[in-house]
Amino acid sequence: MTDWIQETLYSNGTLKNKLHITDAKELQNLEMNITAQKSYIFLDQQPKIGRLYDLSIIHKFLFSDLYDWAGKYRKGNMYKGNTEFMEHERFDFATINIDKQLSRVKKIAKPTSKDYAELLDSINYMHPFREGNGRSTRLFLQALAANHGQFLDYSRHDKELIEAEHSADIDKLAQLITVENHKTEINAFEAIKKARYMKYKRLRDLD
Repeated sequence: MTDWIQETLYSNGTLKNKLHITDAKELQNLEMNITAQKSYIFLDQQPKIGRLYDLSIIHKFLFSDLYDWAGKYRKGNMYKGNTEFMEHERFDFATINIDKQLSRVKKIAKPTSKDYAELLDSINYMHPFREGNGRSTRLFLQALAANHGQFLDYSRHDKELIEAEHSADIDKLAQLITVENHKTEINAFEAIKKARYMKYKRLRDLD
């Protein structure tokens, strides 16, 4: 484990947090509740997604109640299992590349699941934050889709999605992403909020 990661952990392996919670399960439950509520608030504002910097804004909004590093790019390299993410020294290059992808997608009236899959693949490989990459990226892409009057989701395929992300299989990612066109941007945001609420309710019922 690299030094910069070790600095973010208590001795028992729980993430250091502003509330000094050392029980990993307690922290996980609180984090789930806070991020679910904040995601709903964020979508209620019907935000416009324009560049990768908006992902940092989302991450900070979701996690700033708990972590000092919310919204800040990781300062070292990261591995998960056999997956090695982008070196943090290359983040400037990644930002330019992803902003170009975003610019292209924004010009498309109704992007396809493959358009979103390509963005998801690029952001996942960059993996800019210490934790919370998946949740902030999903919210980022959902808001982007809603800007196009589209409902986007891939929450029903979490295990398959992780496998596709690790193998950088864009075609497989595209198959796992649901994209539905709605009459208006407002309708799309409402559909995403409803889907998120139902997923949160299911998770709470299982807890």
